[in-house]
Amino acid sequence: MTTSHPQQSAPTEGLRARRRRETRAELHATTLRLAREHGFARVTVEMISKEAGVSPRTFFNYFPSKEAALFALPGALPPALADRFAEGDGQDTDAVLRDLGDVLADHLQEAAPSPRELEDTLRIAEGVPSVLATFLAQCEAVERDLAGTVARRTGTPADGEDAELLAGIAMATVRSGLKRWSQESGPTEGAGADGPAASIRGSFATLRALLAAGTVRPGPDAVK
Repeated sequence: MTTSHPQQSAPTEGLRARRRRETRAELHATTLRLAREHGFARVTVEMISKEAGVSPRTFFNYFPSKEAALFALPGALPPALADRFAEGDGQDTDAVLRDLGDVLADHLQEAAPSPRELEDTLRIAEGVPSVLATFLAQCEAVERDLAGTVARRTGTPADGEDAELLAGIAMATVRSGLKRWSQESGPTEGAGADGPAASIRGSFATLRALLAAGTVRPGPDAVK
């Protein structure tokens, strides 16, 4: 029998931390807005800094490049969520994927961009090689960190194939859930206000059912 883990309340955010978070969010929002208005190639760090009311030096305290500022992707799991997963019950694949889905859904419920923001940034990435390279590097860093968290749970090496494969599967499942959430919410600003957690959990449930069944389930329109 498995037990559910109560969500841990986040510590009170200090004034300095809140200001840093708000400044980072403003720089990202400004970068995306200017990219929509002028095209990403025409946007400069100086333009972003001026519009956001900070100096270029301050900009570089938050982001190494304008490409990095374009994305507000969720980073690694917060320590409380990583610990919750690592200390969970069960090392079998189903239990690991179940609990990975739970903590990633909780994380992304708070940290995921809006559907329109997600669509716009990915569209820009598809057309600008430097943006795509930055996006892929950020995803790879998150996946490496996730593999380390999986290794803590399973007692396997962080650079071993088991941990890396489970982390890669989890990231692919998250992308599937986010895509479904974005499609169902629509591209309008403010859509998807309920967050992507339910869609992400649904994708993990589908994955676990497929693995348990050992075969792909035919859809309603499948030819027999």
